[in-house]
Amino acid sequence: MANVSTLGAALDQISRLKVQQGQVDLLTMQIATGKKTQSFEGLGVEVLLSKRARADVGALDTYINNIKNTDRRIKLMMNGIEDIQEQARTILNSFVTAVQEGDFPDFQTMKDLTGNVSKFIIDTINLQDGDRYLYAGADSANKPVTDTGLFESFLGEFVPDESDLTNPPLVASGVIGQWGDGSITTSQFIASYRGVNETLLGYSPNMVDNQSGSVFVRVDDKSEFNYTVLADSPGIKEILTALKVFENLPPPEYAPGALNDPAATTFANDTPPFPPREKQDNFYQVLNDLTQYLGAAIDKLDGEQFRLSQVQAQITRVKVSHEEDINSLKSVISSVEDVDLTEAATKINQLQISLEASFRVTALVSQLTLANFL
Repeated sequence: MANVSTLGAALDQISRLKVQQGQVDLLTMQIATGKKTQSFEGLGVEVLLSKRARADVGALDTYINNIKNTDRRIKLMMNGIEDIQEQARTILNSFVTAVQEGDFPDFQTMKDLTGNVSKFIIDTINLQDGDRYLYAGADSANKPVTDTGLFESFLGEFVPDESDLTNPPLVASGVIGQWGDGSITTSQFIASYRGVNETLLGYSPNMVDNQSGSVFVRVDDKSEFNYTVLADSPGIKEILTALKVFENLPPPEYAPGALNDPAATTFANDTPPFPPREKQDNFYQVLNDLTQYLGAAIDKLDGEQFRLSQVQAQITRVKVSHEEDINSLKSVISSVEDVDLTEAATKINQLQISLEASFRVTALVSQLTLANFL
């Protein structure tokens, strides 16, 4: 018959107490953190399921952040386009309603307003989100438009000799000067500003060379959306062109283009209105073309607005789908990692009772002597 020594029995009891104490510590940690374990190893065979779900959540979070950033930029771009349209429409309405053929409104005031709107639109074209120029495409580090004054120099100016329109003009430079002194026809002048190149308008070299590239948002492993609107898109470029020509036109009193008429008379001999209606035809032909050109350009930006709104709607739907997927994945992670607090609390109460009883028995056994036993 084998006997167990008093020391062996004590050591065995201490070992059991340590196991129980470890279980109490584990349950205490679970109640405090809500998690089954503080390391992946503690999840056992389910660790792979948890890791995969966490990796998927991380990837979806990245896509959601991409979508949020893009949504913010699209909103800024749409607001910018709306501002450009609103300001350009103000100028268009001013010229359409105030300038009647043969009438002389406060043309200089309207030109000054056009100059202010032109500067505002250039600032809007150079809109930034952080350090990114939103209308620069992939070339987002470089300002898309700089008002270098080249277009103004190209347009030039025309100041006739009011004492006798048949005399050479006092000032005639650029295409406006050529139009005014009869070197080019009104149709040629219109063609010259409609066909202006982007370098003269102050666009960046990459934009001039069509090297700006496009901007895309990656929304999942397989899909991306193009939300590019370039500063030299037809609508924006034509609005900028029309406003610059408006800003630099001589007043109708000079009747630029009148010298295309070989029968131009002395200014002082003209009868009111000055100059006569037939000599203003060239001027108002340009003015009417500019209003049509500007109106069409404003309408073109509706297409850009619609395209951006479509992209915004699409990425919003993807974002909602990702958020639903994340909630599902978090449920998987919770089922693997989270502990049932009620069950853990019940277990720890049971263990505490058992542990207290074990301590009492251990204390009693450790105090046994032969005299006490007898």
